[in-house]
Amino acid sequence: MQGAGSMVQDEKDLSPALENYLAIIFKQEFATGACRPSDIAEAAKVARPSVTNALRSLAKRGYISYEPYSLVNLTKKGLQAGQRLAHRNMVLREFFSTVLQLPEETAADMACKLEHDMPDDVMMRWRLFVLYMRHTMPQWEGWQEKSIVLRDAHTAKKHRVPKGDETPPAIVNRRDFVDEG
Repeated sequence: MQGAGSMVQDEKDLSPALENYLAIIFKQEFATGACRPSDIAEAAKVARPSVTNALRSLAKRGYISYEPYSLVNLTKKGLQAGQRLAHRNMVLREFFSTVLQLPEETAADMACKLEHDMPDDVMMRWRLFVLYMRHTMPQWEGWQEKSIVLRDAHTAKKHRVPKGDETPPAIVNRRDFVDEG
C-alpha cells in the first residue's frame, strides 16, 4: 500500500493534460456516479481518440479502471488524486474571485493553469492565506480602491533615481496598508 507522500510523487509524474482528464473524471463521477469517455471528450473539448489515449495512460498508472466502450471509474489512488486537484482548484479559484475580485471565468482559467505547477508547500501557504482572508474579509473590503489612492499618492511624490549599484528606496511602508490605530 502506498503512503500519501508516494501518491503525491506519482501525481508529479502526470502531465498537466493527464491531470486535467483526472479532474474531469473526478467531477463527473462525483456529480453523476459514473463517467463516460464521450462526456470527458465534451468537457475537455477534444476528440474522442485523445480521450482514449489519456484513459489508457491513466489506467496503466492505476488512477482509473477503464475498458473500451465502458464507463470510467476512479480507483482509490485516482479518487485521492482527484480530491487533491479539486481542492487545489477550489482554493485558487476562491483567491482569484474573492480576494482579487476577478470575473469567475478568469478565476477558473487561472486556477486551472496554476493548480498543476504549484509546489505543495506553496499551495499549503496559499490555502492558509485564503482561509485568513476569508475570516478577515471586512478589513480588506475596498482594497482595490485604497491601493489606487496609495499608488497615485506614491507616484505624485518626487523620488530620487538610484545611481549605479545603489539599492532603490522601499516603494511602500506597512503603515500605508494597515491601520494599526
